[in-house]
Amino acid sequence: MNNRKTKYSLNSKVFIVGAVLIVLLLNAILISLNDKISLELDFTKDKIFALTTESKEIVDKINEPVDIIILTAGEESETISMVKNVLDKYTQRSKQINVREVDVVKNPTEIQAYMEDIVQLGVGSLLMKQGDQHAFVDANDYFSQDGYSYIERSVTTKLASFLDDAEESTIYFTTGHGEQLSKNYTKVLEMVGYTIELLDTMTVDFPEEEDAIVIISAPDVDFSLDEINKMDAFLDRGGNVQIYFDPFYGSGNLENLQAYLSDDWGIARNSNVVIDTGRMIENSSYMFGNLNEHEITNPIMNINKGVGYGPANSLEILVERPASVTVSPLLSTSSSSYAKDDVSLFTSKESIKKAAGDQTGPFDVLLLANRQVNAEDNSLKIGSLLVSGSVLVFDSLTTDTRFANEDLMLNTIKWMEGNQNSITIRAKELPGGQMVFSKTQFWTWFVVLVVVIPLITLLLGIITYVKRRYR
Repeated sequence: MNNRKTKYSLNSKVFIVGAVLIVLLLNAILISLNDKISLELDFTKDKIFALTTESKEIVDKINEPVDIIILTAGEESETISMVKNVLDKYTQRSKQINVREVDVVKNPTEIQAYMEDIVQLGVGSLLMKQGDQHAFVDANDYFSQDGYSYIERSVTTKLASFLDDAEESTIYFTTGHGEQLSKNYTKVLEMVGYTIELLDTMTVDFPEEEDAIVIISAPDVDFSLDEINKMDAFLDRGGNVQIYFDPFYGSGNLENLQAYLSDDWGIARNSNVVIDTGRMIENSSYMFGNLNEHEITNPIMNINKGVGYGPANSLEILVERPASVTVSPLLSTSSSSYAKDDVSLFTSKESIKKAAGDQTGPFDVLLLANRQVNAEDNSLKIGSLLVSGSVLVFDSLTTDTRFANEDLMLNTIKWMEGNQNSITIRAKELPGGQMVFSKTQFWTWFVVLVVVIPLITLLLGIITYVKRRYR
């Protein structure tokens, strides 16, 4: 009997020790693999902890080491934990990317050369270095006020600037006509890697490069005939122009500009203001429009956010237009909308109500036109012209994540450039009631839940079995 008990006792001990060793071995393997491949499943709506295809393509092109330094103050935070989680996906994708933390309080000498810029950044910001190049990502730009993440967009954009074939793209905004330079529009453009440059068309020519984009934002002073000719020649070279009107600001005499649009492009801007109270957002002057099918709009027609606009001039596609010009409506109002001819009446909520004589919609408020021109070398050039009756389409609504206006804006830019240069990683919605763990916290809970608790359960089971077997 003794030998039998000894045998069972020895078998039990061997089994327990073996089980413990197997669990510890699996734990060590998982910890080791976590630095190389992602062992997590991202169930968030917008996959905020997974890289988009565009980011993967950029990362795969990096052939020289990139050092990403997380600037901390010695304390872990939810923001830093989330940033580290996202950055882990970059290091898992490429051996060329190394991520580490630097406490700017305890180790200021390590980042002394960049201190002048660092003092303006928030805790959790990034310093990215490759050879002699460096770039910063400000933690203050990580999230929108209504719960969207820009982390991946910011990191990938900076990584793209290190690539050998990286080209600096510039968006030009005209000046000298009382234009309104939208901070929201330019902020998004800069976030995806564009340089913003002001263009005084009175004194300089339009850009020479093909596919360049020039934006005219709510002008209040008309363009001269010489400027119109410069713009026309630019479009003949295959350039792109975006014009944003506004029924309130910039509603001055724009006779030359509007005559050019109607005569050369078959687009008329009506001196009215379009309202759709049935589709107006509560406590605002924003309204939802209807997207029309086009390569630009198709990718966002099935998402759960609509495209908005503010009070707008209606636009009209003229029947009589040059044969070389095609015009497509991108955004229209609903059939419940109406237009008032007297803009000065808009002084109260009562004044915007529909009245007898108001024209009934739908109306077009965003049009895209193309013009084909045979160049002197017999090549075919296609100039593109975007005209909006509401400057708010790509102004304050661009960074309002209740709307899909940012998606529409980036799709428009990318389409005009021939889908080549821009990075258009969208903002990602943060999950409500999220829990974000640091790696230390994650592995602590992993050991407790996956190792300790199962072992305790196993031991209790073995003890119970042995007691019942030998009592």
